[in-house]
Amino acid sequence: MPASAKLLPLLLAVVVAAAPAHADDIRTERVHFAPGGTGAVIAGSITGRETVDYLVSARAGQTLSVAMQSDNTAAYFNVIPPDAENVAVYAGHSGPELNRYEGTLDLDGDWKLRVYLYRAAARRGERADYRLDVSLSGDPDPSAAREANDFGPREWDARGDLGCARGGQPMQTAACPFKVKRYQMESGATVFVLPPGVAAAPGAERILYFQEGEWSTPTADAVSVSKRADLWTVTVGEETYEIPEAVVFGG
Repeated sequence: MPASAKLLPLLLAVVVAAAPAHADDIRTERVHFAPGGTGAVIAGSITGRETVDYLVSARAGQTLSVAMQSDNTAAYFNVIPPDAENVAVYAGHSGPELNRYEGTLDLDGDWKLRVYLYRAAARRGERADYRLDVSLSGDPDPSAAREANDFGPREWDARGDLGCARGGQPMQTAACPFKVKRYQMESGATVFVLPPGVAAAPGAERILYFQEGEWSTPTADAVSVSKRADLWTVTVGEETYEIPEAVVFGG
């Protein structure tokens, strides 16, 4: 793999906002290596909003290498660590080399290679045939492991607490911890917030996308929004959050 494709060991988490996938749209498959082998070739196809997570069981200290080829230039893959659901350490559409990754892993567990079509192509229902070349090399090194994340992304632009409530109960001021990752490409942000009464743990957070002036979530829960002055009130299912503009835009 070219030297330009190599990354420093997982220094930056990237919010997966290019094509938010609903859980029902994601198909999961496990990557199997031949006995004694360190590589695998995967051929597949996706259409529209279909997404595939390929699970690679790995150990901290090992090196993961992935390259993707496709007949559709809007097809990409992301690399997501075991302690995250929708936050990638590498995003194929914005990496230093498109759809080519090499990095030293820093957690034991299942690493996800998420294959998807970028938003516009997904909306148009385009199809992509693709090939993934995956290899896992090197010996595990426990000293390379980090502590698993408490919740949300490992890197963020700001964190704090939001007002929140559940099931029509009174709003609690600064009761729900949040992290926010802001991105410039589409002038938006992703907010990771712990629902009322939920303890911090990987995957426990509610994920809220702000894109093109609209709020959404990767789950099937209904979303309703109102705004007064610089404060959004966002309701998702039975949960309600008060989100100031400064959370999304900074300042």
